[in-house]
Amino acid sequence: MLTALGLALLLGLPLTIGGWLCHQACHRRLPRRLMWLWLALAGVIALTVALLATHPGLFPMHGFSGPEDANGYSLTAKRLTGDSWRYISGGQAIRAGRPLEDGQRSYSGYCALVGLLPSSCLIPFQTLMAQLALAALLTLAWRLTRSGLAVVLAGLCVACQPEFAAWHTAVMTESLYMSAVSCNALFAWSAAHSRRRWLWLPLTFAWVALTATLRPTGWIQVPAVALYWSLTLPRGRWPRLVWSALVCASFVGLAVLAGGDAIQRESPARKLYDGEVVWREPLWRVEMPREARAPETLGEGLLYGLRHPVASGWLVCKRLAMMFLRIRPTFSLKHNLFLLLCQVPLTVCGLAALWVWRRRAVVGALGAMLLAHALIVALTFNDNDGRFTLYILPLLMMVAVCGVTLALRRLILGAGASGGRGGAGVGPAAGCR
Repeated sequence: MLTALGLALLLGLPLTIGGWLCHQACHRRLPRRLMWLWLALAGVIALTVALLATHPGLFPMHGFSGPEDANGYSLTAKRLTGDSWRYISGGQAIRAGRPLEDGQRSYSGYCALVGLLPSSCLIPFQTLMAQLALAALLTLAWRLTRSGLAVVLAGLCVACQPEFAAWHTAVMTESLYMSAVSCNALFAWSAAHSRRRWLWLPLTFAWVALTATLRPTGWIQVPAVALYWSLTLPRGRWPRLVWSALVCASFVGLAVLAGGDAIQRESPARKLYDGEVVWREPLWRVEMPREARAPETLGEGLLYGLRHPVASGWLVCKRLAMMFLRIRPTFSLKHNLFLLLCQVPLTVCGLAALWVWRRRAVVGALGAMLLAHALIVALTFNDNDGRFTLYILPLLMMVAVCGVTLALRRLILGAGASGGRGGAGVGPAAGCR
C-alpha cells in the first residue's frame, strides 16, 4: 500500500499540475508571458539548488545522526540533516517489505518516495516539485492581481529565496510539503470554481489527502480545504454555516477520539501543560497553572485549556509571535536581526493584503492554508529552527509582494494623476472573483 501511495505521488502529482497548466495556457486563460516567466524562474531554482547541493557550506545544515554514507546519500552531494536517517531507513524498510516504526508511520508518504527513488533522483524530483509549486504561485498571483509587475516581483522573491533552495537539497519532508501546500491552494480554488467540479473536487481532495501523508500535521490541509469549499457553496448562508460546522465538528471529534500515533508522540496536551512555545527551548516557555494530574490526551488538554483560558491564550499568542518572527536563540545575532527586519514587514504586509482582498475567492483558498498551519502551531509548538513557518511562507510572501506592489503603483499613479488632473484617483486593479 505504501509503495502504491509513493508511486502515485511520484508520478501523478507532477503530471496533474503540468497538465492543468498546459490546459490553462492552451485555452488562453493564462497569458503566454506568464509561461515564459515561469520557465526563466524555474531555471533560477534549478541553478540555485545545484549550487547549494554541490557547495553545502554556503548554507550549512547540521544535526544528522545517521551513518556517514547513508544508503548512497553522500554528505557532499546531498544534505543529510536532522531526521534524514528516519526517512532513509523508512525507505529501506518499505523496499524490504518490513513495517515502518512508530516514528516513521506519520511520514509514510515521504518514506515511500525515498524508498522508491534512487538516491540520485530524490533531489531532482524535489526541485521539479518546487518548480511546479512556483507555477502554482504565479498562477495565483495572476488571478489575484492581473498585474504583470506584481507577478514578476512575487515570482522573483520566491524563486530567489536561498532558504527554500537549501531545503530542496535536503532529505527532509520540508521541501515536498512546502511545494504541496502551494499546489493544494491552487487546486482548492480551481476545484471550487471550475465548471467541471465533479472532476476537480474528488481529484483535489485525493491529492490533499495524499500529500497529508508527508508530515504528521499534514492532515490539517484536509479540513482546511473542506471548510473553504463549504464557504463557497452557492446556496445561501445557512447551508454554508451548517456544512462548515459539520466539517469542523467531524475533524475535532476525530482528533480528540483517535489522536493518532503521529500527534501523540508530541502530545499537544503535554506541551500545553509544560507551556512550551518552541520545541525544547526554555527561553520563551510560559508558566502554566499546576494541577494534580497533567493532561495527556487531547480531550484532557482541551478541558485544561478551558479551565485556564488566560494562561492558554497567552501561550497561543507567544507561539504565533515566534512563528512569524522566526528568531531563535541558536541563531546568530545577524541572522535574528535579518529575520526581524524582513519577517515582520512581510507578515504585516501579507496579512494586510489578505484583509483588503478578503472578498476574493483566491484569497479564501490562501487564507485557509495559512490559518490551518498557524492553528497547528498555536495548538502544538514551534520548531527550534523555524521550519514550520516555511510551509506557508511562499504563499505569505506572494501575497505580501503583490499587495505592496499594487499599493505603491496606486500611490505613484495617484500622485501623478493628482498633480496633472486635479486629483483624479486610480481605481483598484482588476482581480479574480
